[in-house]
Amino acid sequence: MTILFNDGDLYGAYRQKRRIFNIYWAVLAVFAAICVASLVFFIMLPFEDPLQPVPKAVACTATCLFIIFSWIFLGIKAHRARRYYRLISSMSTGIKQVNRSIFLRYEGSELNDGVDYYVLIFSEWSKKKSEYMDRKIYSVVEKELPVFEAGDIVSYITHGNVIIGYETVGHDAAFIEEKQREDAARQPVRMGEVK
Repeated sequence: MTILFNDGDLYGAYRQKRRIFNIYWAVLAVFAAICVASLVFFIMLPFEDPLQPVPKAVACTATCLFIIFSWIFLGIKAHRARRYYRLISSMSTGIKQVNRSIFLRYEGSELNDGVDYYVLIFSEWSKKKSEYMDRKIYSVVEKELPVFEAGDIVSYITHGNVIIGYETVGHDAAFIEEKQREDAARQPVRMGEVK
């Protein structure tokens, strides 16, 4: 079985998260130093000096730039690093499920909960409905995309819907042909038509 994640991934995600927050703290320190220097310069100026607007303008400009930087950096880069670390850490301790399904197709990439994924569609037997259902399985973009052909019978381990490990155990070409005929015969769902 091919395992996609190991303990080194958890440590790497932690280091990435720490590095991003260290960069943020360094920028915060530079911003604080600019503000303190502007305040000290302003206090040392004589009363009604023509240079009094300069430290105010520097402090206001630095504040605006820091707020914009914080909004973008914490909202995108740090948020994604934190979500990825949370995903990896929950994989090491969370519940895992073993399934055996038939691979159907790949569907582009998708952003889900702050993490980028490749989407793999499997056909899985539903005991509740007594029929095959399509199931989305996510593969993290940072890892190598599993290579399957339509009709491959795959035994895989997931955490939530994220694939952790997989193994191709067979191939069923007849199932794919039947599934394609079934999908072609299915009537498209039309929403919003008024008669």
